[in-house]
Amino acid sequence: MPFGMISRKQSASSALLLGAALTLFSVAHAAPIPTETPQDNPGVTIIEGSDAVTWQPAPPMFPHGTKIAILTGDTTKPGPFTLRVMMPAGSFIPPHTHNLDEMLTVISGNIQHFVGQNIATTQRRALGPGGFVHLPVNVPHAIKAGSQGAVLQVSGTGPFSMAYVNPQDDPRNTGR
Repeated sequence: MPFGMISRKQSASSALLLGAALTLFSVAHAAPIPTETPQDNPGVTIIEGSDAVTWQPAPPMFPHGTKIAILTGDTTKPGPFTLRVMMPAGSFIPPHTHNLDEMLTVISGNIQHFVGQNIATTQRRALGPGGFVHLPVNVPHAIKAGSQGAVLQVSGTGPFSMAYVNPQDDPRNTGR
């Protein structure tokens, strides 16, 4: 198998581990703090501002210091979800793929976003607040937070999984 490639078995294993971690995360850190919703609109979630977002440590497949907040949905089940990822300054998520189309919006700070299996500068885009990326299923990409860190909003339709292009880049394999 060529260097940097993962087998279907490794990819499935990574997907299962991510699913399990996000399940535990979703259960342990239940939904955001919604405002009161009318009884005739069950399932409505309203978050009145960034101060109302509940941040928790991200699952171990993310870089150390990363935080995550599930805004709506369950990343482990079929259906739509939206979450936020708070990346510390200079943190880096190496090339990885997802099993679903991913919509990413920069909420604050800035990032360098790379598309491809390696970090080629020709594939780099600088994105600030309001920057948006749509990534089809299984497109390799990487993200580096700027000097002030970044908050990203990620939306998709679950269940959600993540697999590193190079398994040695997975923080679970490097001791974070």
